[in-house]
Amino acid sequence: MNTVCYRVNASSPEDYIIDEATSLIRRGELVAFPTETVYGLGADALNPEAVKKIFVAKGRMPDNPLIVHVSRKEQVEDLVEDLPSEAQLLMQKFWPGPLTLVARAAPQVPEAVRGGGDSVGVRMPRHPVALALIDRAGPLAAPSANLSGRPSPTTGEHVRQDLWGRIAAILDAGPTGLGIESTVLRVMEKPFRILRPGGVSREELEQLVPGMVEPGAGAAPADKYQHYRTRAELIIIPEKAEVVSLVRDYRAKSKRIGIAIHNPSKYTHIMGKIDRMFVMEADAQAAGRELYTVLRDADREGLDVLLFEPYGDTGAGAAIMDRLRKASQKD
Repeated sequence: MNTVCYRVNASSPEDYIIDEATSLIRRGELVAFPTETVYGLGADALNPEAVKKIFVAKGRMPDNPLIVHVSRKEQVEDLVEDLPSEAQLLMQKFWPGPLTLVARAAPQVPEAVRGGGDSVGVRMPRHPVALALIDRAGPLAAPSANLSGRPSPTTGEHVRQDLWGRIAAILDAGPTGLGIESTVLRVMEKPFRILRPGGVSREELEQLVPGMVEPGAGAAPADKYQHYRTRAELIIIPEKAEVVSLVRDYRAKSKRIGIAIHNPSKYTHIMGKIDRMFVMEADAQAAGRELYTVLRDADREGLDVLLFEPYGDTGAGAAIMDRLRKASQKD
């Protein structure tokens, strides 16, 4: 397949590019587009055959459901049923933005979108290009625009690396703003359950609906699959680890070693013993914009091992640690 890449203005997308992308969507093709979190791979959410192409292009398992992206709240009425009043409060506060609500799917939502289940995740992205495309083409089923299992794409170049020749078009609007996917919140029963930490923290949710939000680790259908994997072995540095001995052990095995840190003063004693150092932002929310680029760069530079300094498990740090733990899981 010939893939076309359009360079699009992030804040004021060109009408002719949106028209071209809309035409492709309506013909059942796949278009990668930017959101404020990561790039998504979009298909007409109500076209089962188009949706199935997503799974082929990504190498994604068919029981792994997709999130449907909308541009107007009234579109949600055609996609879900029995949305609790508290969930509507969350929509008013956090939409457009990085919050996905999982509710009972309306009958017209294709089985391929639902992954064979009875629910569907919906969200309204906070990005002018995404909103313009969805407003013109209608709701889009869109997972991240990468090969399944790989780090998510936060630039058009990341999409090209994974999906060139597999999809019809890429709308390249430069780097995304947040860099970490949306929070996924199941609202079908109370208390609500966080299926995936993301751009809206548990603390922010609980401020609006106190006592109604619980963690739900391992409860999402996607949790049984590998995510964010690098070719390099990723190791989260234990709290009291002797990093020098860790580096020495891998050096003895002739491994190329990288380290991603946000507190450089703690690691000056190993500066000359590693092959690549990534210095990240100390603020977890800012670090989210760098995470997937660091993971991809570790592979591009041929590292065998990537040591990663952890963040805290609250606020924005919870989303980063979720990704790091998944990336470090063994086969």
